[in-house]
Amino acid sequence: MKGAQAMRWKRFKQQKQLQLIMIPMALWAIVIYYVPILGNIIAFKDYTIAQGFIGSPWVGFKHFISFFDNKFTLTILRNTLAMSLMGLIFGTIAAVVFAILLNEIFNKYIKNIIQSISYLPYFISMAVTATLFTQLLSRTGSINQWLISLGIINEGIPFLEQGNLFWIIITIQGVWKTIGWSAIIYLAAIAGIPQETYEASYVDGAGRFRRMWHITLPAITPTIAILLILNSGYLLQGGFEQQLLMYNPLVMDYAEVINTYVYKRGLHAGEYSYATAVGVFQSGVSIMLIIFVNKITKKMVGQGLW
Repeated sequence: MKGAQAMRWKRFKQQKQLQLIMIPMALWAIVIYYVPILGNIIAFKDYTIAQGFIGSPWVGFKHFISFFDNKFTLTILRNTLAMSLMGLIFGTIAAVVFAILLNEIFNKYIKNIIQSISYLPYFISMAVTATLFTQLLSRTGSINQWLISLGIINEGIPFLEQGNLFWIIITIQGVWKTIGWSAIIYLAAIAGIPQETYEASYVDGAGRFRRMWHITLPAITPTIAILLILNSGYLLQGGFEQQLLMYNPLVMDYAEVINTYVYKRGLHAGEYSYATAVGVFQSGVSIMLIIFVNKITKKMVGQGLW
């Protein structure tokens, strides 16, 4: 034990220059990421700008209780979880399927073109994306015109005015925007599969589908598991820009999520303590979700974050 400690101390002294180089970045990370956490203290105070952090009176869990007593809270939580789960499930499936199919394209030129095109939506701003979808889904938009030309409908459908379609629209929009970018990690995992494995399966007479199902998919399962665990921490985030830009009063009961609610109560209404309390609740549940999903994933696939 003493020998191991001596070795660690010796290694530490040998890396003095690296330690010194790391200090500025460590201080930057502390100031940018950790010091602001102290601001969450206003969740337990009745904060006003005039009184400041110190002068504002303590109110305990008043704002948390107020949030849970709000009749609209369950609707907000439902919308947040529904859109997050739909985005996580369908987004993961789409990215995995896209990566596996892309890996089966042997022509590198065509493969690179498809891959590059799939990345483009990710770099388009959400404002432009929302405008594009609004135009496509309007009563006189391209989708309605196409459906009318096929004789499926007689007049335009107000897609954006129907609450029961809002979650689906947000999910499709999210998948379209991120499918190419999300597939990068899966493509990297697939690239790590030994080619000898594919060659052996080919000799055994396995077709493309069997190779994808029995070799490629099992090989990238640990990667899928890790990403699911990491993304589970965002289930209560539920998006922000998408909902804010696609939102209209007719779909309020389906579009309002925690982040947009905090934005309105905090910045528009000036209820800083209340909005912070909701944010603290959101962060706490997110941490618990990561721990829970990590345990479940370790039991199911034998792979976890820790």
